[in-house]
Amino acid sequence: MRNRILTALGVAAVIGVVLFFLGIRMTKDDLHISAAAEPLFCLGGQISGEFCSKETVVPITNSLLMTILVDLALVSVAVFVGQKLQQVPTGFQNVVEAIIEFFYDFARGVDAKNVGKFFALPATIFLFFLVGNMFALVPGMGSIGTCRPEVAAEGAAATHAPAAAGEAAAKPAAPLLVQTFPAYCGKGNLFIPWLRAPAADLNVTFAFALVAVFMIEFWGFQALGIGYLGKFFINPFGKEGAIMTLVGLIEFISEIMRIVAFAFRIFGNIFGGEVVLAVMAFLFAYLLPLPFYGLELFVAFIQAVIFAVLTLVFSALAVQSHGGHEDEHSHGAGEKAAAAH
Repeated sequence: MRNRILTALGVAAVIGVVLFFLGIRMTKDDLHISAAAEPLFCLGGQISGEFCSKETVVPITNSLLMTILVDLALVSVAVFVGQKLQQVPTGFQNVVEAIIEFFYDFARGVDAKNVGKFFALPATIFLFFLVGNMFALVPGMGSIGTCRPEVAAEGAAATHAPAAAGEAAAKPAAPLLVQTFPAYCGKGNLFIPWLRAPAADLNVTFAFALVAVFMIEFWGFQALGIGYLGKFFINPFGKEGAIMTLVGLIEFISEIMRIVAFAFRIFGNIFGGEVVLAVMAFLFAYLLPLPFYGLELFVAFIQAVIFAVLTLVFSALAVQSHGGHEDEHSHGAGEKAAAAH
């Protein structure tokens, strides 16, 4: 097995070196990577460079298209497995049940009492980002798209504008798929991929962060009522003192900042992975990106896990009353003692 892997890598290296010196490689013009999702269609408006015009009602971006595909894939799996449930799972059903059961057992270990309430949200977050991140790493996902003329930014130097316009006119954008290898559109043009990782769009991660934090606070108020605010606003003249009042305010700020932390953590890692793979492909397009693909597979998995687990843990903490750690510990000790008897 090891010899086969080494042989395959050797053949890939030889082919890569030959193609590299034949000039079939990326150039610096291919390294354009937008921090925002690029629009494919602009409902109610039109595309202007990388963005939609101001009158656009809804922009259909490459990340949105990937999000729809991920949703369809997950719903299709749920319908397919649900219609053919077997008492003794086999094949694909066994894989799906193993994934769900593993996460459910983990969630039950965090908060066995409320696992039925919390499980659906973090499990959905985990599956969505896991599938979306993995789809984005399929070869071809980021290299199939269209070429589009680049529009000079407002306020650009007048001396550069005629040159850019001349280059764009000399090399017009390809109307369909990129016909050269790799995704090279020529100077004055931009390559816009049709599909992009949902987590590489800050709108997607921010939306998930808002939903997660909202549900965490909702479950806190549902479990503790208005007393939930007692975790953050503590009487400075009470027995806990002014120090705990300050700690409560800091905790309140941290609750709000979770939205930012949730959104930017996974966005930064996935977008950074896109940049790393593009740079490695520019340096040596055929072999150098391989180890970084392995790294990105790990990052894609671990970031989905982190988002889901943090949502689960914060939800469990939200339903605990002030000083609930001690109560939970004593309650757990009582249950163990009762079980022993």
